[in-house]
Amino acid sequence: MTIRQALDHQTPAARAISHSAFQHAIRLGHPYMGSEHFLLALASADHPAGAVLRAHGVTPDRVEDQIVRLSGGGLFGDLDRDALASVGIDIEAVVDRVSRSLGPAALHKASRAAFRERRVRWWDPRRRYVGPGAHMNGRFLPAGTGMPQILHHAHLEEQARQDPQIDVQHLALGMLSVTKGLAPAVLAALGVSVPELRAALADRP
Repeated sequence: MTIRQALDHQTPAARAISHSAFQHAIRLGHPYMGSEHFLLALASADHPAGAVLRAHGVTPDRVEDQIVRLSGGGLFGDLDRDALASVGIDIEAVVDRVSRSLGPAALHKASRAAFRERRVRWWDPRRRYVGPGAHMNGRFLPAGTGMPQILHHAHLEEQARQDPQIDVQHLALGMLSVTKGLAPAVLAALGVSVPELRAALADRP
């Protein structure tokens, strides 16, 4: 199932989560839509799955604080941190060093500048972006590394439960299966036990 098919195969409530994730990415000035934006949307959701996340300490404020701290203003949020660490690059150390040297807003400003440059190219009528991502309200954001994983695992949860469409609970469980992008680092920073959270979400009807 492609990203487009997965987004089209959602219930209205799940589609609202995807739309909220898109809006969070735009609001934060991130030039992609990643797993951390889904995590923030789920933590903010007026849905039983959102209540379970908040009961385990995954609140919107705490999630956003960690996204801002770890993403480098959105420049590094969708990078493969494990792959970079294997060659000696610690993204968190880079973010901390740049923030100390140039100020906490430096990376955010750089990310927004990169986002504006990419938007110019997307809107250029002579070019058309055809890669995976999401189009909403006349805007496009490419998929961050974790977004395809969320939708893939959500689809697997839907199939396992023999449900007709991907719902919010499927998205939440799919998000906990993600190994790429920023969501796993955010959950680790919050001290969340993923197996306990998964069990609590799986118990919801």
